[in-house]
Amino acid sequence: MPALARDVSRDAVIVVPGIMGSELVDADTGRVLWGLTDPRWYVSAWASGRGLAALRVTEAELAGTGPVRVRATGLLRTPAFAPVLRGVEPYRDLLRGVRAAVAHPDAVVAFPYDWRLPVARSASALADVASAHLRRWRAHPEGRPDARLVIVAHSMGGLVARYFTSVLGGADLVRAMVTLGTPFFGAAKAVQLLAAGRGGPLPLPRQRLRELAVTLPGVYDLLPTYRCVDEGTGSRLLGPADIAAIGADVTLAEQAALTAGKLAGVSEGPELHAVVGVGQPTVQSLRIRSGVVEPCHHTCEPDGAGGLYRVDRMGDSTVYRDAAGGPGSRPAYLPQSHATLARSQEAVAHVRSVITQRPLGPPLGVPPEEAVGVDLPDVVVAGEPFPVTVLAEDPAAVSCRVVDVTTEEIEALPRLAVRDGALAAVLALPRPGLYRVEAAGGSFSPVAQLMLVLPPAGTGDGLA
Repeated sequence: MPALARDVSRDAVIVVPGIMGSELVDADTGRVLWGLTDPRWYVSAWASGRGLAALRVTEAELAGTGPVRVRATGLLRTPAFAPVLRGVEPYRDLLRGVRAAVAHPDAVVAFPYDWRLPVARSASALADVASAHLRRWRAHPEGRPDARLVIVAHSMGGLVARYFTSVLGGADLVRAMVTLGTPFFGAAKAVQLLAAGRGGPLPLPRQRLRELAVTLPGVYDLLPTYRCVDEGTGSRLLGPADIAAIGADVTLAEQAALTAGKLAGVSEGPELHAVVGVGQPTVQSLRIRSGVVEPCHHTCEPDGAGGLYRVDRMGDSTVYRDAAGGPGSRPAYLPQSHATLARSQEAVAHVRSVITQRPLGPPLGVPPEEAVGVDLPDVVVAGEPFPVTVLAEDPAAVSCRVVDVTTEEIEALPRLAVRDGALAAVLALPRPGLYRVEAAGGSFSPVAQLMLVLPPAGTGDGLA
């Protein structure tokens, strides 16, 4: 009996990470500015502010003049964290799954990019990398002259990829694109980033995030383009006056709107497979009063009688579900958080299926009774109690644990109890650090959220 061939694709693959998903280094010294391998760096950086100033985008970088100051050198190797956005998990599992789906590891290339800069600029760099990679693969002994590209993109990476395919003319090179939690219509949470320091006292980490975020064109490219401003009797688009009111950069917002307009004006592109996170508490709209942003966990849809129909559509904790379904796609739904979408075994199986065009894993889509959601603070203080809420239809099937990201050891096993119709626990973690809170239920991978634990005030950064 002849040996069976491996079920692999002869196409080439490019993996494009999301915002914060690329390691950034100082171009002159090689010093790592973002993506340090010790997760405790994030405790020190957000508690003290040290190390963040170098990430701010300068006037020369905005203009694209002068020597390159910051370079993207690779994908994250350990989790990274920022307040409000929470964080990004490494892409090791995704890369491992992609390489198992192709004829040779040389068919796969990662595309790190400077996520601080405009999506359009990153897309131009992707165009160069994509054409060179496909050319090399077609000449490879395991490649084929008619090979095309499959792009696998997480979060902001999907916007970079779509600009490359739909605006820069790369669609002819690409057979298919898989996006994981990409905010095709923006994310209301981006407004929170730009306004995080306004409207009264807030934790220092969020103030420092705001000071950094207002300089980053990449953050403005994530602003929502749907009717997200809830005005009570009606809703409207986010406008320049709102950007000015929250103290952000109107010019950067207008440039981002031009980019969004170019993407909205293109209806055709490669076959799009959008994986959409569901079941997680997610900001979907906003109220803005005197420059103060109030996040809302509901959509603002016309009710047909001149008013609003408000409903909680949820999402992946960062991108609400309807904003992550790209134009022309038939979304696949997965109960998972934004940071963990690209790490979950179901999403990796789906990516492999698209690459090989054969079903390899359990189909995405989850019965309502198996969906699990997690809600908890993004930043807490060591020793101080904080709540953890788990949303699940079957409480008896749910378990929860807290893992220290630095050691990957279990730090706590919260005892969940039914409170106000949901499962909840109150716990306190004794040591500063970066932690992953995981909730498991049903037959799907645990839903996870990253959380930063800061040292108490006046005790330094808490690092030995």
